[in-house]
Amino acid sequence: MDPYLLTLAGTASTSLVTLLVGEGWQQTRDGVVTVWRRFRPQAAEEVERELDASRATALGAADGSDPAGRLEGQWIGRFAALLAEHPEAADDLRDLVELWQRRTPDGQRIDGGVRLEARAQDKARVYQAARDQHINER
Repeated sequence: MDPYLLTLAGTASTSLVTLLVGEGWQQTRDGVVTVWRRFRPQAAEEVERELDASRATALGAADGSDPAGRLEGQWIGRFAALLAEHPEAADDLRDLVELWQRRTPDGQRIDGGVRLEARAQDKARVYQAARDQHINER
């Protein structure tokens, strides 16, 4: 699979899982279903059920468990399968992700990209953050 499409699937998955418990859930859900209806209409109802199940899983995680990683993996698979079958869906999915990123849970707008890279050797430490970072060493 094209690395760009795989990266897009990962970004879409991470963004979706972040928004599962957010206020704009209905718009998020509708956006995903719209993409599926356009490119895989036969699977749109199934995706609606899977989205609702993912949200229920995320909301039900009050017992201290963190299902985000598992949910992200599931949605990466779904988005990657869609893009493998319909690479032309990348534009629609990218537009959807950009919309989601403008509506982050804390209301902060995200513009541009961030790339962090570091290498530590021996006893060196590396601290990186794309936002605020607080380090309390003792």
